[in-house]
Amino acid sequence: MPRFALRLTTLATMAFAAVGLAPTTGAAADDGRVYANLSSPVLLDNERVLVRRVVIAPGEATGRQVAHGEELEVFIHGGVLTSSASGRAVLWRDGRVAWHGAGETPDEGSTNTGSTPIEIVWVTLKPVKTPAPAPGQPPKWRHLGYPNIPGEDLLENDAVIVQRFIVNPGQWEGVHAHHPDMLYIHVRGGQWAARSKHEAEHVYPNRSADGSVGWMATIDIGEGHESGNVGDNPIDLVWVTLKR
Repeated sequence: MPRFALRLTTLATMAFAAVGLAPTTGAAADDGRVYANLSSPVLLDNERVLVRRVVIAPGEATGRQVAHGEELEVFIHGGVLTSSASGRAVLWRDGRVAWHGAGETPDEGSTNTGSTPIEIVWVTLKPVKTPAPAPGQPPKWRHLGYPNIPGEDLLENDAVIVQRFIVNPGQWEGVHAHHPDMLYIHVRGGQWAARSKHEAEHVYPNRSADGSVGWMATIDIGEGHESGNVGDNPIDLVWVTLKR
């Protein structure tokens, strides 16, 4: 995760500043809606991404989707959504992801036909001019790899790599690097600790909440960075790596 805390950081209080992790902004602003009928409070806004939260109450209709370009949706708390256009009901489980390309026609929206609220984190990629790499130069992005924990590849296209990791209680990731332009999203939060060659092992004072997000600092493998789950329950984490 973030330097030590990189991942230990929680949207609400991750003290990742010490590890070089930029804190997320508060979820108070409403910078454009994801759906016509629902507010979309902003979780994080920087030069690369705009991250918003959508909560759909039982029986609530989203209204028509508002397109904002290339977008990724991550289900924090899933449920059954019934399409307003076709009437087809679809079960979206916790941790599921879906990609929306810039050229796609927005759908007519859906209704939460389940009995519990559905919570989704929407990641909108901002346009960026990426210079062509020099001949023989590798791309800036890499798949994230934890030596101690196998990851699940959820999605990959020309814009993003999306991976998922489950960190069990008492488990440490193993020393690893973080490449540029990486965002983490907690499907299930928990209590993190971190350590590196430059920081003694320490526990972060606040628990990462479900749905909390953060922007990761670039960390070289030589720093000896790793994080661990010192709580009582598994932490379920989605990593989004921008390719451009």
